[in-house]
Amino acid sequence: MKRLWNWLCLFAAAGLFIVFGSGLASARDLKASMAFLPDILETPDKGVFVDLVKAIDDVYEGNIERNVYPFPRSIDNVISGKADFHLPMIRNKVVPLESLPYAYTTEKMGDVCFVIYSHKDKPITVERIREAQKTTPFPLNIESGGGFLDYFDFPISESLGVESSLQKVDLKRADAFIFAQEECDFVIKQLKLKNVHRELYDKYDDVLVIPKGEKGIEIDKILSGCLVKLRSTGRLQTLHKKVHVPYQEWQPHQMGW
Repeated sequence: MKRLWNWLCLFAAAGLFIVFGSGLASARDLKASMAFLPDILETPDKGVFVDLVKAIDDVYEGNIERNVYPFPRSIDNVISGKADFHLPMIRNKVVPLESLPYAYTTEKMGDVCFVIYSHKDKPITVERIREAQKTTPFPLNIESGGGFLDYFDFPISESLGVESSLQKVDLKRADAFIFAQEECDFVIKQLKLKNVHRELYDKYDDVLVIPKGEKGIEIDKILSGCLVKLRSTGRLQTLHKKVHVPYQEWQPHQMGW
């Protein structure tokens, strides 16, 4: 009887090992592919976006390896299976997800405000853009960043750079420039541009890029779960505001520079 009891204990211990062992195995290590951004994301160890990935790593049972690449290569790493997720990225509202070679996490890190920068003498508003869409050809000369041209449902030109486009707006050489608030506001204040008008265009979800298919579903469950945990403590909101703040209501032409 004693020998039988010993065997039963052994089998019970083995069963517990299998259960808990399989749970640990499910928390596999992940590879994060991060896009190089001057002053914001230059190394795998320092930067506001890096801090967000570190926070996700803190609440994840496995480990997350961080690497930095040029933006196009970083996205391709996810598409080709060399990485499990990429950042930063905003959710496209115009292009159907089915036509993209990647997917997005269900949960977002926060919001990204895109702002319309136009000349103070002839402000471009969302309403004016919608009215202009009824005209053929489209009468407005609007620019945005090269990687975001398919985020708009109207004709838009590729910018040669934030500084260049904002100067063109200031000099009435372009009707408007639509881009992320933080980058543009920084340039406006640095150059002390006096003729620029600001208006919120839209808010986008700041998400993580993941693979399509079964692998993507698994990774989405992991990452979205981590984001929910971080948001419940307020840590996610605090970290994200270091990258993207809510829309700021101010006008450069009223600053008295």
